[in-house]
Amino acid sequence: MNPTEKQLSVSPKASKGKFPSLVRRSFGTLCILAVCLMTSSCKKREPLNVGAGAVGELKLQPAKFTDAIPDDYGPLIGVTQNARDPAWIGLWFQKADKTVNAVFVNIEQGRIYEKTLTIPRK
Repeated sequence: MNPTEKQLSVSPKASKGKFPSLVRRSFGTLCILAVCLMTSSCKKREPLNVGAGAVGELKLQPAKFTDAIPDDYGPLIGVTQNARDPAWIGLWFQKADKTVNAVFVNIEQGRIYEKTLTIPRK
């Protein structure tokens, strides 16, 4: 067999070594193509409008009671703990009109904070 015939002959060894590398190359090319397509189809997000009037101020109001939680606050929907002072917890209630009220309680001292937070729903 001359050298040209050797190059053209297909042996099982030769095809075994070339096929996986072809698959790897094709797979790699497809992955790169997919990343390029995803990147080009992304849209830039619009900046948040944090100008005047965009952010509402929540106000603390005097608590109705210092030794009880008013029943009209509705059912308890959540409890949070203050990260800076773990003795203080927030009890979150939801009224029938979906308004959220937060009552702050110091569990070490056994007292309710003199102000509550009301978040209206629109």
